[in-house]
Amino acid sequence: MRTNFILGSALLMAGMMAGCSDDPAPVTDAATDTGAIVDTGTATDTGTTTDTGTTTDAGTVTDTGTATDTGTTTDSGTTTDAGTVTDTGSTTDAGSTTDAGTVTDTGSATDAGAALMEIHGCTEAMYVDRRTTGERSVTFGGVVGSAYSPRCMIISAGQMVNFSGPFTSHPLRTGVAPSQSGTGATPNPIANTDSGSSVSFTFATPGIYPYYCNFHQPSMAGVILVR
Repeated sequence: MRTNFILGSALLMAGMMAGCSDDPAPVTDAATDTGAIVDTGTATDTGTTTDTGTTTDAGTVTDTGTATDTGTTTDSGTTTDAGTVTDTGSTTDAGSTTDAGTVTDTGSATDAGAALMEIHGCTEAMYVDRRTTGERSVTFGGVVGSAYSPRCMIISAGQMVNFSGPFTSHPLRTGVAPSQSGTGATPNPIANTDSGSSVSFTFATPGIYPYYCNFHQPSMAGVILVR
């Protein structure tokens, strides 16, 4: 009987050991389930940790478009507007400032061409100016002799000159003496006069008007200069 009990216990133990060795799956699932222990999808999620799109947004940090807007800082179009500063059209309008046609109109203002032309020995310095004061009279003969006094006279346009003396002895002639050179203005208001003792002539137009004695030229000759 003791032998049967020992044999039965041995068989029972062998059966239990055989049953445990047939179920390997539960033991290995619990011991080596790496899917839970090393889930790198959660532990090393670089998409969140190193999101350089937010951390190094160079578009905002170094926006040179605003920091160095040279279009506003160096607007040379406004600073050096030479068109306004050197408007030569107004500053140096030579057409108005040096209008020589008006300023030096020698034909009517000073008749410089006639005044400087020496006729009958009359130079600019020899003319007696009777435009404002003094008697506008040319005398000859008598105490004056064979000469005109004054023989070179300046008057203004529209003024009158009187010739006083014996015309029979000193016939008055208009123009330049035949033995002299030069050209006077025309028409000359001085008329040829052979008789009488006084005659007057009005000079309406500026110019140089020569005259002479028909008997005693070229020494007896003169000029009326009208300005």
